[in-house]
Formats: sequence, structure tokens, C-alpha cells
Amino acid sequence: MFDIDLMSGPASRGLEFIEDCNAAREHSPVFWSELSNTWIIGRHADVSDGFRGRKPLINRGRLFTFALGAVSPDQRAKLLPNMHRYMPSWILEVDPPDHTRLRRLVMVAFTKRIVENMRGTIRARVDELLDYAESSREVEFNEKIARLLPGYIVFKMLGMPEKYMADLREWSNALVLALSRPGTSIEELRACDEAIAQMNRIVLEELEKRRTAPQDDLLTELLHATDEGDKLTIEELLGVMHILIVAGHDTTANTMTLITEALSRRPDAWDYIRDNPDQILACVNELMRYVAMSAGQPKFVGADFEWHGQQLRKGQPVVLLIAGANRDPRVFDNPEALDFSRNNIDSQVFAPGIHHCIGHLLAKLQLCEFVSALVNRFESVQVLDDPLNFMPTFAFRGMWGMNVRFQTRAPNQLTNSSSA
Repeated sequence: MFDIDLMSGPASRGLEFIEDCNAAREHSPVFWSELSNTWIIGRHADVSDGFRGRKPLINRGRLFTFALGAVSPDQRAKLLPNMHRYMPSWILEVDPPDHTRLRRLVMVAFTKRIVENMRGTIRARVDELLDYAESSREVEFNEKIARLLPGYIVFKMLGMPEKYMADLREWSNALVLALSRPGTSIEELRACDEAIAQMNRIVLEELEKRRTAPQDDLLTELLHATDEGDKLTIEELLGVMHILIVAGHDTTANTMTLITEALSRRPDAWDYIRDNPDQILACVNELMRYVAMSAGQPKFVGADFEWHGQQLRKGQPVVLLIAGANRDPRVFDNPEALDFSRNNIDSQVFAPGIHHCIGHLLAKLQLCEFVSALVNRFESVQVLDDPLNFMPTFAFRGMWGMNVRFQTRAPNQLTNSSSA
């Protein structure tokens, strides 16, 4: 009988894990996975309904309970004090009206105007990283290039000291390994709890500085953000910072790595992007659909209901399989193809609905600037690893590392790029 393994499949199957998501979609619109201990939803219409609130699915406690299955409820506060205290107020973990309130207070920092003002900084950072790539020729892409673009930008926006960027990999891996798959070990949960504690110490120190000396940065903005007298509590503010520091850079970094790997196998796509600079946003949107950085997102059943003949019970876990939905032939013609003329208005990449990714504009801007500069600066990139070294996570798909070799374009071949 068919099943999909969300625990070990992302690492053991690597790129082929997308085939598993496709198979799950076609196996049944709604089925219980014994391997992953969750309901699996893979068709586009159903995934969209799940994200848009058309089914009684909730976010409250989803990551906390999904990951902490190995720890009994009465032991969580003792063994994992920071996760127990702060995760319940994460914006990813709450539903309206709490989510509505938090999102309203946080969104002030991610308007189109504010994001667009970061373009020059992003472009300069991309040039700096690609200068390093050009001089080195062979680099470990994941940590030396990919993480150092969005990590730097997030720190710049927040006003966090750059010296702490060295901790980004440890914090990100700790949270992602603990919270992006079922069946997390107690050791991984403790590493996550310690990462939260470390971030708290640093953020609280920076907040104290801004109480007496406000700065022109996002941390000061969040500290003083109000809406009709409403403000973030310290617990909520720290929770926002956990998400911004980790998810705010790790998702974009993983997407950069996966896109670079995909383009290394597709010289036709590389040339198309270089020759059609005005289409860079459409190209990035299609690349994000194609590489499926986030293969799925967990939720919980908020009330008993029937879905495609299956009886779902309150409190059961559900995974909305984004990778399956974004390759559903019922919606996307020839979905296995990388087609830059495709209209991606129905893409589920950023989880449409009330939990639509707050940082989507910033992520797309960084990816557009990076991909445009990459194809113009270099003739090609060759991935040196075989096999690829994927992490065992399905919610944020990424690699432990990816070694690459860059081939520089001849000076007379360089063109002027245009970004979205």
C-alpha cells in the first residue's frame, strides 16, 4: 500500500522526494499516512482550501505538538522551558483574533515601500558575494553564499550586530530540525530550546539599548509599534524575532541553493533568464514553484468534519502538501516542466490565506537580484556533489551543504541586468 515518509524521505530521496509528493497527490486526495502519522492533502484545490480557511484547520499549537510528540505534556515545561513559554505566541502558531492582532503590528515593517528601499543594499551584497565566488571559483554555496545574503539583509533591517551572523547556521538548523518534520528526537528538541534561549539573550540586550537610544531599525520599530494603543508584549516580541531571524533568512537561503542547483542542470533556463531581464520576477516565481523549498505545512483539525469521504477528527494532524499542489496537472499544464511563460497566480509557495508569508516581497526581491546577477556574471555553475546532501526536513527543504564550481563569463559577454 502506498505511503509517504515525511521523516526520512526528504533526505534519503533528495530531489526525488518531489516524485513522492506527486504520487501522494494522485494516490488519494485525503489519506492517513501511517509512516508520517498525519493526514496528507495533496491536490491543489484542497491545499488551497486548507490555506484559505475553507476547511476547519487551525495553526494553534501545530508546530509545538507536531514536534513534541516524544515529550508528554506534563514534561514539556520542565524539559523545554523556552519552547513551552515562547512558541505558543509565535505568529505561525496562532489563529484569529490573536493572529490578526500580531500580523497588524508586525506588517508595518514589511510594506512594499520599506522592502523596495532595501534594493540597493541587497544588490551591493549580491555583488560582494559573487565577487567572492568569482575569485574562489569553487565554494561551498549553502553557507558561503546563500545564507550570507538573506542573513545579512535580515540583520541589517533588524539592526542586529553583524557579529552574531556566525550563529545563524546553528540557530536555524536547530529550529528547522526540531520543527519541520514529525518524530523529532529529544536531543533535537533540546538543541532548539537552547537556540531560542541564545536568541533571547541577545535580543533582550539589544532591546534594552533601544529603550534609551532608539535607532532607525526594525527592532526599534517593533519595540514601539502600536495600533490603537495596542503593543507587542515582550514574549510576543521575542517570538517575532525568533521567526524573523530564522525563517526570515533560512527559507530564502534554501531557495537560493535549490534554484542554483536546478539552473546548473538547465543551461537553456540560464540563457533565457540572462536574455530576458524584464521577465526576472516571472522566472523567479516559476523557479520557486519548481524547486519546492517548502514541500508542505502542518496544521491541525479544529473540528470533526468529512473530506473526500474521510472522517477527520478534532486534534488530528494534517499536512498540506505544497509540492504536490504546485505540480497538480489539474491546474498547471505540463507541471514537471520549468516554463518561464507560466502564470503562477495559483502557486501555493507562500501559503495563500491569512497566514500568507509576511516576508514574501523581501524574499522575491532578494531572489530576483541574486538570480539576475548570477546568470549575467557567470557562464554556468557546476554542482560538485553526488549525491546531494539533503536535510531530513520537508517543511523547509534544504541541504547541509552544496559544493559548486563557477565558470566566469568573458568580459565581452557580460550584459546589463534589470531586476523586478
